[in-house]
Amino acid sequence: MGFGGLSLRAVLGRLGVGAAYVAAVLVVFSGLAVAAPAKVCPDDVVQDASSPVPLSDVCIPDGYTDIPMDYFDDFSWREFVAMVWPAAKGKRGVADTTKTVGGPGPRVFETFKSLYEVFHDDGSAPTAAFNAYDPPGMNVCNAATGFGDMVLGSKSGIDDIGQAGVGELLGPLVAQNGRYVRLQTLYNKIAYDFIVSHKLYQRASLPPVPSPRPELPVVQFPMGSVVLKASWLDLEGFTEEQKARFYSRMAMLKDPNTGQCSKTLMGLVGMHIVVKTPSRPQWIWSSFEQIDAIPPKEFGGTGKFTFHDGNKTNPMPAENPLMLVPLAKQPVTPFNVTRNIMAPVHPKTELMNLVYQRLLHNTPFEFYRVATTQWPRLEGNQAAPVPATQGGEITTTFPGAGATSAFANLTMETFDQGRPQLGCMSCHNQARMTVDFLWSVMDHAYPAKVGVAKSAIAR
Repeated sequence: MGFGGLSLRAVLGRLGVGAAYVAAVLVVFSGLAVAAPAKVCPDDVVQDASSPVPLSDVCIPDGYTDIPMDYFDDFSWREFVAMVWPAAKGKRGVADTTKTVGGPGPRVFETFKSLYEVFHDDGSAPTAAFNAYDPPGMNVCNAATGFGDMVLGSKSGIDDIGQAGVGELLGPLVAQNGRYVRLQTLYNKIAYDFIVSHKLYQRASLPPVPSPRPELPVVQFPMGSVVLKASWLDLEGFTEEQKARFYSRMAMLKDPNTGQCSKTLMGLVGMHIVVKTPSRPQWIWSSFEQIDAIPPKEFGGTGKFTFHDGNKTNPMPAENPLMLVPLAKQPVTPFNVTRNIMAPVHPKTELMNLVYQRLLHNTPFEFYRVATTQWPRLEGNQAAPVPATQGGEITTTFPGAGATSAFANLTMETFDQGRPQLGCMSCHNQARMTVDFLWSVMDHAYPAKVGVAKSAIAR
């Protein structure tokens, strides 16, 4: 049970209540849970890309005991459609219901609050209103921003380029055009309002984890929270035929070497979406990639790949050859990326992808795929909600230990494909108790603590 996002144990502890009394109260409250009314879910998934309204939760028929991949992959696609739907003019995070998913305009996710709007370099409070915008001085390009504008870059020049490790930055990914993949983290209104109201943008406001460790995280985000990470690429040097297969847009992009900013055409190459739901309070983790990242050639493809030169005799290196410190000047000599043959995209996921790619025909979003959906699981009835006391350990998540299907995004976790323990949920589980799985909060609360892995520093 939570109070304004803080666990009952944390609230009583802040009030100075003794440990023995806290334990007794928790026992009493543990018996007050009320079962949610049963909902009827169809046996067969009904795929739909005609609505900007995402599912509030995964819907699995009662008594279903098999691996519920179709239900979770459909949830992922519905969430993706909602995120890439055109946004209502002047309304951050709100879909324009008068348009279709392929209509013009900034997308819903692009109007969410970006990381730099939440965690200011000086520790100051973000804007109280979700719909408001920071003054120009708060972003790295000193650019005036309004509805639909995007600024990509970081003060350090590497925070938006280094891939995420376990609480530290790893080496970057570079495309065949020699440009770095740029990473952007965004928060929907529910998640943003929670961070602001609890002052979680300041490290001093992160409640300590008591000893003995409680069963529930000391911070619990509200249901419906969405946190998204997008990976973008400067499409310089791509042919028009290649560009047509990306969702692309103009953004103010900071050059990490010169520090100069310029308007640049950026293509969406990957996306993580995490959603906190009533049945899966450990969040549902959805990961998407653009389909031309690596061989083989996909339907209608040009035969050119974003992260591979097309020569099968040039293997992917075992470890990232690029350093984050110092950061090589663009254009950088690229390396080939491949998917681990022991962890391909699951065949059932690929079938679901085909359905949604057809539903999204004649939009750039038909050229994206679910790479993996991860979720917390229990044995038995898969419709049963997973208790919030369960963590995100690899043994209790899909695809789990010994995974035989993809669990890593090629554009964000390039070199983690052979290590299931570094998959989304297992990695973020290490931030569960403190900040409800969200490394972005733990790392960026002021003063920020974003370190660089030794492997990403030149010796």
